[in-house]
Amino acid sequence: MFTGHCTNSINNKGRLSIPARFREVLESGGGDHLVVAKGLDRCLTAYSPDEWESVKEKAVRLSNVKKATVFYKRHVIGSAEECVLDAQGRILIPSNLREYAGLHKKCQCVGLTSRFEIWDQETYDNEMMEAFNGTEDVREDLAEQGL
Repeated sequence: MFTGHCTNSINNKGRLSIPARFREVLESGGGDHLVVAKGLDRCLTAYSPDEWESVKEKAVRLSNVKKATVFYKRHVIGSAEECVLDAQGRILIPSNLREYAGLHKKCQCVGLTSRFEIWDQETYDNEMMEAFNGTEDVREDLAEQGL
């Protein structure tokens, strides 16, 4: 399970070191790569191979007519790239994905149980500040979901 936060730097070539605890999750599943796709926010989402298969299976069942599901398939599924971990535990993030998420120097990796997000540090901080400004709405939404 991917949990916790970690800040790492992305180098000029686009290589990002994956946090050790996230690599352990991948290795326990026999994986040596991730599938990285655009997120719905200005971030990237990284999936283990097994989790990506689950996402694809769900996407196949989605409507090919509804605007939201077509957008999801184009934006997320269509952007997915396989990224192999090198001997130092880094992945090379393709330039189109780096540009989308604005990854330049400091990156925040955020565990979300079955996957993790990769954010530009400044973008992540701004997103979280905005979320904190609307905590009452967040609390109500979470209460409706039983959390």
